[in-house]
Amino acid sequence: MATKQVIFVFLLVVGIWTSVEASTEVNCPNQIKQQPMQYCHMFLSRYGAATAVTRPQDSLLERCCQQLGKLAQRCRCVEIREFVRVQQQGGGWDAPRMKRLLKEAPNLPKTCSLAPGSCPV
Repeated sequence: MATKQVIFVFLLVVGIWTSVEASTEVNCPNQIKQQPMQYCHMFLSRYGAATAVTRPQDSLLERCCQQLGKLAQRCRCVEIREFVRVQQQGGGWDAPRMKRLLKEAPNLPKTCSLAPGSCPV
């Protein structure tokens, strides 16, 4: 009888721990909806169009970095990958522009001095 009670208490604790952990996990799609990334989209679009200026005083980059910094770390790459995917599927970008985007977009967190340093796209 005591063994059954111990098992029940253990399962109860595991269930509570799992539900608390799940409630604290970041929901990237919701977070991205709440934090529009228009400055990062504009910055990456400009970067694809020509060599972007990546100096810290570049106001578009600064605004992008502020937006990116408001996202949870694990959501940053989700957003960057989604932007690249949309451009690949129908952005109307020519091959050289897409090549520049594919080279630079993964490094956007590093450019902003944010973690993770790079995002696989």
